Amino acid sequence: MSQFARPGAFTPDSDMLAGDSGGSFRGALVPVDSFAESINALAMAVLISQNTAGPLRLVHVRMWDSPVRGGGGRFYPETSGEATTVLDNAMNYAWARGVEASGVVMEAQRSCMAIAIVREASRWGADVIVLTARPRRFVTLGVWDKATRQVMQAASCPVLLVYPSQP
Repeated sequence: MSQFARPGAFTPDSDMLAGDSGGSFRGALVPVDSFAESINALAMAVLISQNTAGPLRLVHVRMWDSPVRGGGGRFYPETSGEATTVLDNAMNYAWARGVEASGVVMEAQRSCMAIAIVREASRWGADVIVLTARPRRFVTLGVWDKATRQVMQAASCPVLLVYPSQP
């Protein structure tokens, strides 16, 4: 492993990156969200894309919860416009660094976020999924951790976990 940017942050070995040697990582898929924690995963994916000249696929899952009994329709924690803004910000970050990137906002029930990510990775033909490892918090305990585990278990390509910066 070679060191990148700050102590404790690492990049994949150079022989894992695609290039003339035919390494395994070329097209990277990154789920992005509105939390600052996903910036490290995005930065790692951009680094991979810069080193391999491979494309980057950015995915934002606009999750929804089932309607409550007697309530209206689905409940979305964010508006469609907010979801689009999250993806636009991530796309601009990648494009500003000279990376070929495309993106999509997908809708999925909160419990099916991981399935949506894995399906998009498979559909797009990702060679690696670069995923933020969520810190354990009381509110998200079980939701984010479960989604991360589900992506790792169901993905047909390697999953690179990137930990968020410490405050």
